[in-house]
Amino acid sequence: MLNALENTPVRSAYCDDEDFQELIEMFVDGIEEKKQILSQTVCSEQIDQLQTLAHQLKGAGAGYGFHELSQLSAQLEEACKSEDRIEIAQQKELLLHHLSRVVV
Repeated sequence: MLNALENTPVRSAYCDDEDFQELIEMFVDGIEEKKQILSQTVCSEQIDQLQTLAHQLKGAGAGYGFHELSQLSAQLEEACKSEDRIEIAQQKELLLHHLSRVVV
């Protein structure tokens, strides 16, 4: 079970792999921009954009070793598919909180 409200830093499962280090750093550097996009997508007309971003984060999170990020992104993607605005808002906040904990 995920504890999405935890405050401990989140590191990649591959953080000790020197071959992945530069890729992980580039991914983490791009997180602030993703957080801004997530924060700004609140209108109902932007559900598709939010769903696309969640889908991208789901794949990237898994690929870069951030498995919880991938799971939370999948939950937001599903909420977007169902168009449940309350669930979307909750999942988006959980994902934003998690992204703020990601470190190299």
